[in-house]
Amino acid sequence: MRTRLTFACVVVLLALPLHAQAVRERMLVSADWLQRRLGTVTLLHAGDAAGYDASHIPGAVLVEMSSLLVQRDGTPNELPPIDSLERVFRNAGVGARERIVVYSSDPLLAARAWFTLDYLGQGSLASLLDGGLTKWIAAGYATTTAPVHPKPGSFEARPVPQTVTRLATMREVVKLRHQLGPNLVLVDARSAAQFCGDEAGAGVSRAGHIPGAVNIPYASNLDATGAFRPVYELRLMYHQAGVTRQSANIGYCRTGMQASMTYFVLKYLGYDTSLYDGSFLEWSNAGEVIWP
Repeated sequence: MRTRLTFACVVVLLALPLHAQAVRERMLVSADWLQRRLGTVTLLHAGDAAGYDASHIPGAVLVEMSSLLVQRDGTPNELPPIDSLERVFRNAGVGARERIVVYSSDPLLAARAWFTLDYLGQGSLASLLDGGLTKWIAAGYATTTAPVHPKPGSFEARPVPQTVTRLATMREVVKLRHQLGPNLVLVDARSAAQFCGDEAGAGVSRAGHIPGAVNIPYASNLDATGAFRPVYELRLMYHQAGVTRQSANIGYCRTGMQASMTYFVLKYLGYDTSLYDGSFLEWSNAGEVIWP
């Protein structure tokens, strides 16, 4: 029964690219766009209390990253239970049908928060602020230290299980990688040093990468200012790595944080994708095959 289930998951992954479309422009907004709409969108600051208290965009509500991540079976940065996540966004004042804009001083945190919303079935309502708080300040817009305490919202989770790839499915994917060929692309979002085995990374028992993976470090998606690179540059980068409208794409990193940006960018470019949330730490510590 387990083999049938995991094989079925592989079939679902291969079916995802059939829905790939043009760039999903709504997923990314500029500081100018947000400035004109302050007060009309639900604005979420992804980070911690210290950073939020020091400076945030007026009207933004803090969503602490610690509430979006748990440790499971020795692997950190995993998704909490659905009801816990639903409670987090309700307490942040998020409604059932409101436009949501997420930002942070760290683009990885914002991308992870967006991935979480997409996992909960609300990705179509959510956008990232391009360049985050840094770009907002550089544009000359005001920040504040005044906290926002919203009334609970009516947020409802509609989980999309195929956004997440589990260890059992990854085992099947790697086993079938030769048969799948160009129909499958595994994107490793870690540094080149970790991918090549020159650096293991904290908590990882062995160095290297998952067999068949290609390396696109998460920082490659950003320019020198921390904003996303132009669409044509991003599309070319992923095309050269084998991503096409016909490929099933799975991103991973060490614990699922860096690959959240890979997930966001592939979605933004119009490619459907999945995130192996346990990532290389889980894979390595489970004793699975690793390539140097």
